[in-house]
Amino acid sequence: MAVPDLNAVSAFSKVVELKSFRAAAEALGIPKSTVSRKVAELEDALGARLLERTTRSLRLTDAGRAYHVRVAPALDSLLEAERAVEEQSAKPSGRLRITMTREGGQTLLGPVLSEYLRAFPDVKLDVELTDRRVDLVEEGFDVAIRAGALADSTLVAKKIGAPGRIRLYASSEYLSRRGTPRHPRELADHDCLIMSAQTAPTVWSFREKRKLVPVQVRVHAAANSFLLLRDLAASGHGVARLPDYFALQATTRGKLTSLLDAFLPEPTAWHVVYPSARNLSPKVRAFVELLERRFVASAP
Repeated sequence: MAVPDLNAVSAFSKVVELKSFRAAAEALGIPKSTVSRKVAELEDALGARLLERTTRSLRLTDAGRAYHVRVAPALDSLLEAERAVEEQSAKPSGRLRITMTREGGQTLLGPVLSEYLRAFPDVKLDVELTDRRVDLVEEGFDVAIRAGALADSTLVAKKIGAPGRIRLYASSEYLSRRGTPRHPRELADHDCLIMSAQTAPTVWSFREKRKLVPVQVRVHAAANSFLLLRDLAASGHGVARLPDYFALQATTRGKLTSLLDAFLPEPTAWHVVYPSARNLSPKVRAFVELLERRFVASAP
């Protein structure tokens, strides 16, 4: 037996409900001839007569009655499922899984997530802060926020406004003791605080005469935490290279001073990454749009 066409089943059910081919055609918005053809195709697929019809009357056969009793609830369930999908598509809801680096998330995400939850209370957030590279598809994440160059992948990566630049910082106490460097090459004579998690931690890049110039620096202390390096710099232990959203509070309080701003490279690119742009869910779209607004607004 051939598998019945769902459109034919729907046409048959509507004819039975309204007791008329003409009324069913009007309700479905299709010609009456199409309704008749669909019902005939369904009967052929089932190998049974479902309706007895004359020019003046229409009644179900025994087979038609038995079939309708079973398919009518199934059609109702399908319509309910469609309505559920439409409601989900209309507003952000469900679980949203997000990942970002540990310190970046701790420093930046709080206000963003707070605003998101206020706007979309039907979304349940699930945030994992980790410094490992997460496989979004394999691990079931909806969104990742990443800084710097991205590896080639099949993921969608949308550039968003950077929340700040990477600058050099030192305390006034350190600078009064060791002097203020006026050119990147003078860093060879300074104690430098190194982010050990980076690919080339002892090579700092600067822009001079429109060219990117690498400078080898001397390690005084190394750590895989920007927050720890910030605190060491604020305590006078050397020069740290930090994203300025980590140093903003310390500079505001006068504990850190930025150095060599005239030689800063271009801001680090930030991206929001997600598995697919096709049929992007409202919860992900709303989060991406919020990030675009907030990251631009939060740049010092």
